[in-house]
Amino acid sequence: MKFSEAQQKEVIEASSGQLLGYIVDAEIDKETGFIVSFLVEAQGAYPTFFNKKRETKKIAVQNIAIIGKDVIIVAKNM
Repeated sequence: MKFSEAQQKEVIEASSGQLLGYIVDAEIDKETGFIVSFLVEAQGAYPTFFNKKRETKKIAVQNIAIIGKDVIIVAKNM
C-alpha cells in the first residue's frame, strides 16, 4: 500500500469507535527504513490564519489492529 492511500483512510480507535482523524505523516527508523509510527491529525476545520495548529497523535505501528479498505483500526490509542 502506498503512503498516499493510507492518508485517505479514517483512523478509528477500536474500543471507543472514536474517529481519531487522518494520517498526515510517518516516523521512519533510519537504520531499518521501516515505518515506526504514524502521525494522525484530528479531524476538524482547516487551519486558518489564527488557528494554524491542530492536535496530532502518534500511533505506533504495533497498535494498528486492522488496515481495511476504508479505515484503519487502532487497538490502543497511544
